[in-house]
Amino acid sequence: MPADIQPSSSENFRIAILGAGMSGLCMAIQLRKRGIEDFIVLEKADDVGGTWRENKYPGVACDVPSHVYSFSFELNPNWSHSYSGGGEIWEYCRRCVGKYDLARHIHFGTEVSDVCFDGARWQVKTADGRQITADLVVSGLGGLHLPNHAKIDGIESFTGDVFHTAEWPDNYDPKGKRVAIVGTGASAAQVLPAIVDDVDKVTIFQRTAAWVFPRLARDISDAQRSRFRRHPWLMRAYRRYLWTFMDLMGMLSLKRGGLLAKRLKQTGLNHLEEQVKDPELRQKLTPDYEPGCKRRCISDDYLTAYNKDNVHLVTEGITKIEAGGVRDAAGQLHEVDTIVEATGFRPFDITDYVNIEGRNGKSLREAWAKRVDSFRTMMVPGFPNFFLLLGPNSATGHTSALIMIESQVQYVLKCLDLMEERSIRHLDPDPQVVASYNNRLQKAMKNMVFSGGCNSWYTDDDDFNFTLWPYSAFRYVAEVRKVKPQEFQPAS
Repeated sequence: MPADIQPSSSENFRIAILGAGMSGLCMAIQLRKRGIEDFIVLEKADDVGGTWRENKYPGVACDVPSHVYSFSFELNPNWSHSYSGGGEIWEYCRRCVGKYDLARHIHFGTEVSDVCFDGARWQVKTADGRQITADLVVSGLGGLHLPNHAKIDGIESFTGDVFHTAEWPDNYDPKGKRVAIVGTGASAAQVLPAIVDDVDKVTIFQRTAAWVFPRLARDISDAQRSRFRRHPWLMRAYRRYLWTFMDLMGMLSLKRGGLLAKRLKQTGLNHLEEQVKDPELRQKLTPDYEPGCKRRCISDDYLTAYNKDNVHLVTEGITKIEAGGVRDAAGQLHEVDTIVEATGFRPFDITDYVNIEGRNGKSLREAWAKRVDSFRTMMVPGFPNFFLLLGPNSATGHTSALIMIESQVQYVLKCLDLMEERSIRHLDPDPQVVASYNNRLQKAMKNMVFSGGCNSWYTDDDDFNFTLWPYSAFRYVAEVRKVKPQEFQPAS
């Protein structure tokens, strides 16, 4: 794939897509399948893939089964593992670019700095001074982009290596090192088993214990891959089975007092007891909140790593970082050579690195100053023809993000159809409809385990959940299947 695409002679486009991760690629593919060629994809990096390009830490993989974490229109019979590694997903993205001839639409090395509505069209400016004009803007930048770096006193004084899992250095070799991992979330659950046999010692600093559930991961046999290649219908049926099973089981277990909530909790406790030998250590690794209130970890080998002699769990808080290591609240200095920040990302941080201005110069940062919300997870009043893929409240705690992405892309296409059929220049959601929509979501949220004060990144300080969808993925698909003209302000 060419790494340097020469810009088009025209800087006026019908649609500008921000980002060439899986969201942006899905949008671009569907536009081409519709015969729409008047679009541009702006990507800051030198390759596609988004999170799967950037995250290269040891053990990086998807925690959703491979056959669900792929586009429904581009199923892959050749997945080598039931939970694909990051590199394999990245390669899948690159193959999609080649198959659908997207390279000529993608402009690499093009970092967007400003997206401003001038009353008629959107003006998109890049960091190098380029300007693109578009009727519609589709953000494929997602809700988790900038690493959430640890804010610990003295971290700048540490003399060893310090890096976030999303910024793992290509040339870093953990062999023989004394490593500290700050955090016990999803990335830590993948990093620890991947490096534990190479490092001299690894110390994990835990603020809150994570719920960990068995992954039941396996290699996909050559015979099964061959069957999927010969019989695509069989692969599609398998995907539908996985989707239905995950959606149903997820909702039954994540609903407060749901039929499977107690069983899910017991499954997690059983998994912990089976995998960790030391009762005292098990107690430290036992969460004090309901499964799903924070992101669940799916792993077969994370908890067993704690049985190894070179693994040390610290549950006392970190007081400060010194030149030679990390000092905990009990006063002990843990001498380490490397500090790995497994501290996740800042949710819906798009306004931190892109200036987005809608009608009358009002910025998205201002619109979200009190709380982050949206219309049908994709639009914000006052920002006409601006669409967010994987926007607020479109994440799920139990299934594939690609189900949501594909539904959102189809919604954007139907909005395009509506605009053309009725000669509408601007689609801008009605603020009253948006308020009613979000009130409904938040009311439903109270019935879910991820609402309830476990200090999750899912919510703000007022326990307003702006990240998750409180219903099934099937319901989401149904709700955005049609565009309702009455939900928008009078056409202009």
